[in-house]
Parts: sequence; C-alpha cells; structure tokens
Amino acid sequence: MNDSLVRRTPTEPSKRGYSRDELEQIYELAKACLEIGQLRRAEILFNGLNEVSQDFGPAWLGTCYVQILHRNYDLATTAAQQALRCDPESTEAMVYLAAVFLTSGDFNSAGTYLGEVGERIEMGKVRNPHTVRAYKMQLARYQSR
Repeated sequence: MNDSLVRRTPTEPSKRGYSRDELEQIYELAKACLEIGQLRRAEILFNGLNEVSQDFGPAWLGTCYVQILHRNYDLATTAAQQALRCDPESTEAMVYLAAVFLTSGDFNSAGTYLGEVGERIEMGKVRNPHTVRAYKMQLARYQSR
C-alpha cells in the first residue's frame, strides 16, 4: 500500500509542534481579540495555546485575565499559578495573583506577592511601566481594605 494514502494519527509531539514564533503570533492575535471586545475568541485562543504548549507563560496570563473578567477566580488563580510555574520570575504573574487574592479576600497571600513585586521594583528589576502601574493599583487596593 502506498504510504501517502495511509492516514497517520499525529503523535503528541507533532500536535504540539508549534514554534515559539507561531505561539507568539497566536498570542498576539488573542490579545488583539481582547482589545476589540471579542472575549470568547480570545479565550478560545488562550486555551488552545495552553493546550499545545503548557510552558508558554503569556497564554496562562491571558487565561487568567479572561477568567477574572468572567469572575471565575479559582480558574484565574490556577492560570496565574501556571504562568508563575512557567516563569518563576514573572512579576506580571505575581501581580495577577495579588489581584485575584485581593478579590477573593486572601489578603495574606496578596500581601506576600505585593511585597515581592515591590522589592523587585525598588531594586530596579521591573522596568515595564504597565506592570509598575498594575502593581500600584493592587497595592492601593490592598492598603484601602
């Protein structure tokens, strides 16, 4: 029988064989969907990225953001923890965790993450102005509780 006619079942690695560039392009598409209000489409894209590459932290952050919008705080926490697992130095994941913990009333955990982020900012390790602004917003929420 001709090999080209035999239908092959894709192996796990071939299903997950996206390059880093392809993952980043899909991630950018998901972010664009968020920006234009296509929440469901963004959610599908983020979930797909998480499925094909469980170590792509930005997709987990996207999932966390979507779950916060849906008010699914347990799922948001899990997604942010996955992002932190992918990149233990992810200040963004720490800010997301602080936000979710503040919302769910776990002030001790929120304070721990805010303290860690604050130290990193003071040491000059965080330069992204969006992250610094998000940290300051969460710190204000924490202090006004």
